Amino acid sequence: MPEFEYQNIEAWNTAIRLATAVGRLKIGSNLKAAADAHQHAFEQAGLACALIAEGSQREGPGQVGMYRDARGALAQARSWLHVLAAVMNEPGTVFGNELDLAEQASRQLGALLRNIERGPAGPRPPQRGGPAGAPPRHGGPPRPPRGTP
Repeated sequence: MPEFEYQNIEAWNTAIRLATAVGRLKIGSNLKAAADAHQHAFEQAGLACALIAEGSQREGPGQVGMYRDARGALAQARSWLHVLAAVMNEPGTVFGNELDLAEQASRQLGALLRNIERGPAGPRPPQRGGPAGAPPRHGGPPRPPRGTP
């Protein structure tokens, strides 16, 4: 059983896997730019983990802000991985696993943010138009099949 609440957040677990994967990258270049890009990508992945963990301890706008900042850090990690690939003159697919992890964590955070912004589950308004609180329409004349005159 997880010791801390943030350990239950899928995006945190994915961001941890991203930071681990970026940290383990073997950079076959002695260019300072490659080392710097690698370091920045690792820092941003770690920052995303920290923001997710900190955000899980907050509520309301503070939590939303932390999670949005975490998405920004994940985007920066992706960008630094693209820079690393360019500096090393490698295709972006070389870091495909790391890029996929960053994208997955970002999508997971997006889903988490949508759930927070929706608020607690409860009665939902009708999906289709009409005045609020109006009962949904049922029945009516059948429509002709599409493609018939």
